[in-house]
Amino acid sequence: MIWQDFLSSADRDRLERAGQAGSVVIGNCPALIVIDVCWSFTGDDPHADILDSIQRWPNSCGAESWQAVERISELLEAARGNDLTVAYSRGLARADGWDSGSWAWKNARTSEWLACDAASAKGGDIVTDIAPADEEAVYHKRKPSAFFGTSLATDLRRRGCDSVCLVGTTTSGCVRATAVDAFSYGFNVTAIADGCFDRGQASHAVALFDIAIRYGSVVNTTEALAKIHCPKRAIGTRSFKPE
Repeated sequence: MIWQDFLSSADRDRLERAGQAGSVVIGNCPALIVIDVCWSFTGDDPHADILDSIQRWPNSCGAESWQAVERISELLEAARGNDLTVAYSRGLARADGWDSGSWAWKNARTSEWLACDAASAKGGDIVTDIAPADEEAVYHKRKPSAFFGTSLATDLRRRGCDSVCLVGTTTSGCVRATAVDAFSYGFNVTAIADGCFDRGQASHAVALFDIAIRYGSVVNTTEALAKIHCPKRAIGTRSFKPE
């Protein structure tokens, strides 16, 4: 797996002996959750190196984000074709930073982002390539987890979902936080590795490792496409909006 290069030989031995990673489990009626794939995190040049991209978009993750966008596009097509629930999250903040909370002191890029003309114009918008369909919900959040302060858990239960497949950014931040909360709410959790992205390879890999040994499964897009399906649900319809 992607995290092997970041583990010591002792760690790898312990993992093999303990069998902590467990098996891959995707539920009978999963929801695909697309986390924060907005221009401010991808930038607007698919070929730009991260060091170039952050000159215009201080929070961006560079070319690797666009590789993930391609995988997310494939997953969205499959999810919609199989009548899976699809939901998105995006950050919500006032332009003056009044509600930025702990982000203001923890992440210096927050003030840079708020001051960036390009970001203020469309930075919080979901990337056009994977834009939500009219019937798909977008949850506006102020903290890392897509569940925190939103009705996502209630809405998924109402639609009969028993599990979540997570893609988006950043792997070590909002994706991991969403995985922890999904697990805490009792959903089976799957993170799709090549559909997630981060600013650093180590943080990306180790966050996926953390999810795999504690909270759920980690698969790639090919594995996910082979497993995801949704039988006719007994509750609700495909179209839904947050309450």
